[in-house]
Amino acid sequence: MVAPLSGSDAVTSPRLADRALRGLLPRALEGRGATEAASRIRALPEVTGAAVARTAQPALERIARATQAPPDLIRAAAQASGSLLKLEMPGGEEAGSAQLVSAVARLALAAIRSGMDASDVIALIVS
Repeated sequence: MVAPLSGSDAVTSPRLADRALRGLLPRALEGRGATEAASRIRALPEVTGAAVARTAQPALERIARATQAPPDLIRAAAQASGSLLKLEMPGGEEAGSAQLVSAVARLALAAIRSGMDASDVIALIVS
């Protein structure tokens, strides 16, 4: 369901979740002054599927507690990560895809508000 966002096969659900988590989230965090959280999140392993997504969620929570990162941004990233778990469930494709797109949209807007150029946001998402 997410593949039509790109003209190539490069944008899979895990890749989109990873770009949201390790690309958009740090930019949005930096815009809110949470540079330590941004640095720690960039160092997380690449989100390649549900197994990594399961470990990313508690890691996000630990980083948020340790750095006082804005909870709304962490929540959106956790929803992007959690969407991969939903996508693996029987019949979860529609709900998981909707959750992923919604979370990515929130993080994209937050990154733009923090100063990231909109064209750079789009390039990050679809490249």
